[in-house]
Amino acid sequence: MKINKNIEKLIKEALKEDIGKGDITTAYLFEKNFTITAILQAKEDGILCGLDIFKCVFLSLSPAFKFKFYAKDGANVYKGMKVAEIKGPVKEMFAGERTALNILQHLSGIATFTKKFVEKAGKVEIYGTRKTAPLLRELERYAVRTGGGKNHRFGLFDMVLIKTNHITTIIKQTGMDKVSAVIYAVEKAVKQAKKRYKIEVEVENYKEAVAGYLSGADIVMFDNADEKEVKRFVKYLGNGKTRKIIIEWSGNVDLKNIEKVKKLPLDRVSIGKITHSENALDFSLKIQ
Repeated sequence: MKINKNIEKLIKEALKEDIGKGDITTAYLFEKNFTITAILQAKEDGILCGLDIFKCVFLSLSPAFKFKFYAKDGANVYKGMKVAEIKGPVKEMFAGERTALNILQHLSGIATFTKKFVEKAGKVEIYGTRKTAPLLRELERYAVRTGGGKNHRFGLFDMVLIKTNHITTIIKQTGMDKVSAVIYAVEKAVKQAKKRYKIEVEVENYKEAVAGYLSGADIVMFDNADEKEVKRFVKYLGNGKTRKIIIEWSGNVDLKNIEKVKKLPLDRVSIGKITHSENALDFSLKIQ
């Protein structure tokens, strides 16, 4: 992963949060700043993600650190596996240990969770969402890709996504029925933003999906909808309709029901759980 200024700033702030005025334990125990060696070891099976950030944490504390990696991001790791060997000054080693491990464990957890969905989804693409931890979106999106998934829009600025709350607000403001509100919203977005951004509309049924399609949306997202509605929409598209549109499914998808969801005529599934409900993958850093 390319380390940019935003990530460097994030690492510095994370270290500042943990170190504060200084690592008093290490300062009391060791007067000299001698070199030590540590082994990064996986404590459970999963997908590795975040080595560049792990490395950058230590290098931001001292350029004297040396690394030897035995695996790359995206690789399968197993319990007890030696992932890396790190040599560096004792004071900076202990100062950076927890921050480096926290980031590596979090990102590896997301990559591992994503991979499980990808393997079960077959031909249907798995997308992460904006349901990320504040300020960690860039890293978490990378972890989703490392696990074989894809990224939805980064934020509010790079894609038009007309959600149910937008439609509800239009209804309250204008008195329109829901289908008319969908048409109004999509047509307005197409008119103003079509040349610059893709336009997606969230729908709950066949009629709303057709309205979105006819109004010019690029993507129709069925959110918590009845399976029959998406099947009916696909049948409608097959009756001589030529304009292509991406069909997305969203809402309470987990590892149990993804097997059922993937059988629907979909292009992709967006899953918030990937980034907000993953379990960190456990690693240890043991001094030799």
